[in-house]
Amino acid sequence: MSPLSKNFLRASLVYFFIAAILGTVMISMKSYPAQLLFSHVHLNLLGWMSMMIFGVGYHILPRFTGRPLAYPKIGTLQFYLANIGLVGLVCFRPLHPLVEIFAGIEVIAIGFFVVNIWVSTIPPKPETE
Repeated sequence: MSPLSKNFLRASLVYFFIAAILGTVMISMKSYPAQLLFSHVHLNLLGWMSMMIFGVGYHILPRFTGRPLAYPKIGTLQFYLANIGLVGLVCFRPLHPLVEIFAGIEVIAIGFFVVNIWVSTIPPKPETE
């Protein structure tokens, strides 16, 4: 497994664990702030689920066409942007202009994944003789 896939999988597991802790804290409280719910949801969906999909996707999807990942450096950049975007969303939600910047970073990271996988899974053109 490539270091890129491993990094996404490891990040996914860390976010899953943090989200589980937050969920347990929320259960123990009679009422909790909206920020806690926002953080729990985003750590689960963008942290646990999306990072796992990115890691597994980078490992498996290019193999369907027998081609390597088209842009490994973009994958690495996507890893950092996705993590910066998620941590920024979770930490700075109350600061509206900042959270919009981090949401934009997250969208760019997701776009990098889409383009990278899309190009990586285009079947090679048959050779003409």
